[in-house]
Order: sequence, then structure tokens, then C-alpha cells
Amino acid sequence: MPPDLVIRQATLADAPALAALRWRWAQPGRTPGPDEAREFAAALAGWMAAQRERSVCQVAELDGGLVGMAWLAVFERVPNPGDLVRRSGDVQSVFVVPEQQGRGIGRRLVESLCAVADDLGVRKLTLDSRDSVMPFYERLGFSARTTLMQR
Repeated sequence: MPPDLVIRQATLADAPALAALRWRWAQPGRTPGPDEAREFAAALAGWMAAQRERSVCQVAELDGGLVGMAWLAVFERVPNPGDLVRRSGDVQSVFVVPEQQGRGIGRRLVESLCAVADDLGVRKLTLDSRDSVMPFYERLGFSARTTLMQR
């Protein structure tokens, strides 16, 4: 683990760097042009501002730059009698730049995101992952369920 690694909550000021990370996560190997990068950063900043109450992003910062991200979407579930506040969350877009992978940064990001979820009262936390990454999440306390269906 890099000794100068900082894990913290993202701010709107991080939007350009987060846009670059999301681009690398979503379209590896394709570098956006300057206009494309600015447009995507502006769209992400607008989305982050609008979703402030429903989305949290934890970032990994190393040597003044972002090297990783992990997002938490938070939503309210239907109340039950005697259980009026039922918050759930979904872990999304966990990414560490390839040149920093294998150093414990992803683990720190997910642990930090889980702590944020706990602080927000999120009782059910889900994620959707590639098969190759499942052992990573299992080591962090997640378990596979066969009852999830999607359309």
C-alpha cells in the first residue's frame, strides 16, 4: 500500500479527474479528444450536483492525482410497518488505474465506501461485477446470491 495514499470523498472540483477515470474505466484504450473530455467532465459535474443526495464517490489520491474511484448509489426502499426507513445501496464503477492495481488501493476504496454506507444507514449493499473480480469482493465480505434477476 502506498504510504502517501489518501482515500477521501470526491467533490465537484474532482469532476474533471473523475471524468478521466470513468473514461478509462468505460472505454479502455480510447483517449477522448479535448472537446469530448470537456463535454464529458461537464456532464459528470452536472450529474454529481444533481445526485448529491443519492450518490457518493470515494476517490484514491496519490501524489496529487486521482488513481481510483468507487461509487455508491443510495436509494430508499418501500417502508415496512415498524421499519419506516429502509435504505439500500449499490456499489458501482470501482476502478483503479492499471499501473496502480495490486497495491491494495481497490480494497481501501471499497472498505471506505462500505463505511460511508454504514454511516448513511444503508442496510443492504449490492454490486454487479465481472466473474474475474468476484474473489476480490468475497474477501471484502460480499457473497454471491442466486436470487437476483434482471431484465
